[in-house]
Amino acid sequence: MLFAAKATLIFQACLIFYFFGKEEKVPSSARNIFFVLANAGCLFLASGIIQENSFLIKCGIFILIAQALIDAHLIISRYEKIKKIEKEIENEKSDAKK
Repeated sequence: MLFAAKATLIFQACLIFYFFGKEEKVPSSARNIFFVLANAGCLFLASGIIQENSFLIKCGIFILIAQALIDAHLIISRYEKIKKIEKEIENEKSDAKK
């Protein structure tokens, strides 16, 4: 179980650095991978609590926090994109009035 937790952490870290370094966002096709990893975080957290293993608990919490940050980044990016589009529409309307 400890080996699986370490492998999952390394895999998640590599994916995060790859996607954020390449495109500065996680593509929608890769979000399924992160969803599966978040489920693994829940399993590591639960097994750590059952076995009273602090390493598994820390791994599970870390994986869940990383998933939450990825989701927050997605929500903030979409919000900024929508605001930018709304601002462009307002600028076009003001230009049309002139």
